[in-house]
Amino acid sequence: MVTPGDHVLVALSGGADSVALLGALVALAPEFGIGVCAAHLNHGLRGEESLRDQRCAVEVARRLGVPCVVGSSPVLEPGPNLEARARRERYAFLAAAAAQRRCRKIATGHTRDDQAETVLMRLLRGSGADGLTAIHAVRDGGIIRPLLESARAAVLEYVRAQGLPFCEDSSNRDRRFLRNRIRHEILPVLQALNPAAVRNLAAAAQGVTDELTWLRAQDERHLVAAVAADGALAVAAVRGADAAVRTRLVRAWLRRLHGDLAGLHRAHFEAVVDLACGQRPNGRVRLPRGEWVVREYEQMRCIAAATASVPPAPELEQALVVGATVCLRSGWRIRADLEAVADGWQRPTSLFEAVADARAVAVPLVVRTVRPGDRIQPLGLRGHRKLQDVLVDRKIPLAVRRTCPVVALEGEVLWVPGVIRSSRALVTANTRAAVRLVAEATAVAGT
Repeated sequence: MVTPGDHVLVALSGGADSVALLGALVALAPEFGIGVCAAHLNHGLRGEESLRDQRCAVEVARRLGVPCVVGSSPVLEPGPNLEARARRERYAFLAAAAAQRRCRKIATGHTRDDQAETVLMRLLRGSGADGLTAIHAVRDGGIIRPLLESARAAVLEYVRAQGLPFCEDSSNRDRRFLRNRIRHEILPVLQALNPAAVRNLAAAAQGVTDELTWLRAQDERHLVAAVAADGALAVAAVRGADAAVRTRLVRAWLRRLHGDLAGLHRAHFEAVVDLACGQRPNGRVRLPRGEWVVREYEQMRCIAAATASVPPAPELEQALVVGATVCLRSGWRIRADLEAVADGWQRPTSLFEAVADARAVAVPLVVRTVRPGDRIQPLGLRGHRKLQDVLVDRKIPLAVRRTCPVVALEGEVLWVPGVIRSSRALVTANTRAAVRLVAEATAVAGT
């Protein structure tokens, strides 16, 4: 956790755990060759009690002879996730204080009891194996929890033996919070059944952590083959994995995209697996962080909810004449040029090019996006088909369909760049001049 020369910032709330941590590190500092200081953030959530905690933290630091950085935060609005919001502010303050004091490590007073409580909380919320790792003794290289293998009872005994003052947060008795109900109601029952319940829960969390270190290395190996360069997850990779691996693969994918899985639970990962393994080629799953996982045939992407719910506005019709280029908001550019048809004349080599008999396109072509009711007579077929059916058959993702350009002639679809050419205005042996259409997709997702 520390090496000689390190400076350690202790998160000092004024509670027994953090006071014990500061006292222990100050006592061990000469042996470890480290420097120690403290930091206290007053959230102002409990009025006079918050001020009492601040005074206590400052007094403890004074008695132990260490500097203490004190900060205050804007009063947080009551509402959902108040604890999580306060925690984020607290860690941001600690990071700033550590930088100010040139501390390489931030130490928090989490104990073995905290570990057991967190394991139970995550089990009740439906966490997978990753969630059961609970609190890490060392996180991100800079957050350390030196008391994580110490019982809360031992911590209290140490503080009292040292004669150090501490405060009890009255909110720790509020049974509206899940952690407090686990602490005051569930754990006592478990300890009555087995006095070693807290120790065993904490040991189980450590065992899972050790195993997951190896499993996450395997997750990364699977991701290399399953994720495209643009971050999309292959549906086939999820379907082809063993049932026990599918959820892990989805978790690893989302962790790579976001860095953490805060707010996500097992039900979310299983819903994404169901999306991949289901028969619907297009679908989506809502995540609790304002995002959707969207399936588009054989790929899945994670996108912002606003992007998923608001389709792009349709392109206005633009006339396309010979010698000109039409540019669309979606990034498509389509150009038309007149060419003589003679020996050595080059026919299109891909569906991103099309040629038409110049006599048949005497009126201007029109460039627009797909419209409901569009029909096309596919090259080589006699009848017409709905363009929507063609796009679905060709597995064109829904997001791409919404921006897909259409070149129309006299109200009928002539060409959909990259997708299909109709049987109209074909170049034949009698054609002497042709209009060559060339499409480029410079900023179109999925092309």
